[in-house]
Amino acid sequence: MNPTQFPAWSALARRTAAAPAPSYGALARKPAQELTVEAAGLRADLSRHWLADDTLPLLLELAEQAELPAWRQRLFDGAAINVTEQRRAGHTALRSDTEPGLVAARGRMLALAEALRAGTLRGATGAPIDTVVCCGIGGSDLGPRLVTEALGPPSGAARLHFVANIDPVELAAALAQARPERTLVVAISKSFTTMETLANTRAALRWLHAAGLAPERQLYAITAAPARAQAFGVPAAQVLDFPDWVGGRYSLWSPCGLPIALAHGGGAFDELLAGAAALDAHFLTAPLARNLPALLGLLGVLYINFHGLRTRAVFAYAQRLRYLAPYLQQLEMESLGKRVSRDGAPLGFDTSAVVWGDVGTPAQHSVFQFLHQGTQVAPVDFITCAAFEHSADERERLLYASALAQADALAGGDAVLGTDASNAAEPLRCPGGRPSSFIAFADFSPRSLGALLALFEHRTFVQSVIWGINAFDQFGVEIGKKLLSKRLPGQ
Repeated sequence: MNPTQFPAWSALARRTAAAPAPSYGALARKPAQELTVEAAGLRADLSRHWLADDTLPLLLELAEQAELPAWRQRLFDGAAINVTEQRRAGHTALRSDTEPGLVAARGRMLALAEALRAGTLRGATGAPIDTVVCCGIGGSDLGPRLVTEALGPPSGAARLHFVANIDPVELAAALAQARPERTLVVAISKSFTTMETLANTRAALRWLHAAGLAPERQLYAITAAPARAQAFGVPAAQVLDFPDWVGGRYSLWSPCGLPIALAHGGGAFDELLAGAAALDAHFLTAPLARNLPALLGLLGVLYINFHGLRTRAVFAYAQRLRYLAPYLQQLEMESLGKRVSRDGAPLGFDTSAVVWGDVGTPAQHSVFQFLHQGTQVAPVDFITCAAFEHSADERERLLYASALAQADALAGGDAVLGTDASNAAEPLRCPGGRPSSFIAFADFSPRSLGALLALFEHRTFVQSVIWGINAFDQFGVEIGKKLLSKRLPGQ
């Protein structure tokens, strides 16, 4: 299906050509509650978007014409919607208890995490393991790293380190205070061919061997290719596997989430899954007009294809979410960075936005000049914790108020200050009319975080359906790996 042939696409093109961007005054006519949607403990105020009276109905028509409800059902039914690789995209199944094999794999992972937390897992000399070094990259690193930090200081007996970069500095820092006889190395790689992960794992094993240890005794693997892990030298009993239909950027819900369970406990991991499952249920059942992932995805299509806005900024007003922007970069740009349709036909329109961002409030003192007065308009997602609004800590109240103030300033410009912008000197003017979403999650519980991440997964899927592309392959990631292998003798 070519979406440019849908009647709603043509109508949207005519509508936005006639009135490219509504003024702040036009936006302000609608009460915020009319465009505020709640789902699974999340609350999103969409009232600052370029939604004229007839724009949202046309976007909803576009979703129906692209058969979004049917594709949504196929996702949850486990159909082979990853058409190039002929397999399902089953990350939602990882959040349920309906498939015994997935439940058993999760149980093995949680048992290992609890043994490490309790200090009962022993190394080659019989000493208890007190340091775990997780070697991974991309989805095998970003998701677990984001969630582990977002849930606050870790508990349990074992210290946890993430190593993604093949720059030796990162592994050296992880091993600096570690004792070899008490250190466990965990290699996390779906294919178990990832160059960076295997190079760092080999370096860590050499460090163990140099201490006179049998390194394989202190090596675990988490992979969809257990035979490769065993050929690498990981004992079969120390391989945790998961299905090959789990994409790397969706793998934190699988045994790849070991670092999360290790840092915060099996109960926290189960609650993370429960939060994501609650958002899954909302996405599957809510009508499109009140369906939060659907609305966010449709807004993305509106800005990219009808307003020519090719970037989107994400600012989390919470230091514990400092990895959210990089995580979303991979999720969205790897999923949506496609140049052909599902059937291989070249596309005649743009797909993925460039996703970028940082944490507030530091970003206000760097890139916000571009957002307020730059020539390019970038829609913004403001993400913060609802509990901050009435926190006992003044700084958390300031975080929430800062996010809200920036959203209002982008939308209203000088008008929100009650000044006559037309009389201001031109270099001083902030024109406003810059769109944003204001998304608040309830608290820093695993359940809230699970819902937040699932929201962005489904938002990404919605956009892929409208554009008729496959969001679940990533062949562009592979070409550099293949070229590198040709440049490295013996690899």
